[in-house]
Amino acid sequence: MLERTMQARPRLLDLEVELPEGYKKVEIVEGALIMSPLLFVHNMTLHRLMTQLDEQLPPELLYVSDVLTPFPLEDHEFCPDLAVVPRRVAESNQSVTTPEVIEIVVEIISKGTGVVDYQVKTGVYARAGIPEYVIFDPYTRQATRYAQPEDGKYRINKVFDYGEAVQLDTRYPLVFSTAGLPVDPKR
Repeated sequence: MLERTMQARPRLLDLEVELPEGYKKVEIVEGALIMSPLLFVHNMTLHRLMTQLDEQLPPELLYVSDVLTPFPLEDHEFCPDLAVVPRRVAESNQSVTTPEVIEIVVEIISKGTGVVDYQVKTGVYARAGIPEYVIFDPYTRQATRYAQPEDGKYRINKVFDYGEAVQLDTRYPLVFSTAGLPVDPKR
């Protein structure tokens, strides 16, 4: 069903886009094509968070990275840095998923993506009912946890300084350690 539904709708990100050097990620935000540079601090943070998820997720869940997630009613197509989904979805080896199957979204701020991650995506993910959304920001050295979506907004919005543990209220124990996460050396 998932595959048929996603294939029936044409997606803007299906087109071939040649990215400038240093850019890997492309998303559609409010109908605009947004390209994000991925720096070493982003990739190192991503790797460390993946390692933590490997150690903590129950067998029925896996994480995926940069899988296209369309929000057709809002004119958005996001590629979350990490999304926790049921194993059957991850193992289907699709390049697209739906927000309904996502349990957790993790975004890592890249240069210039802060407004989109903190403002636009927070609202879109809450309206889609994604239970947990966590932003890791190597520029401010903080993580922000959004949880309990209700009426299109997250009821919980809590900021953690790097060094503090980020506890998620999921049906399985999950804690992100922020100690040792890389930070932008210029900040």
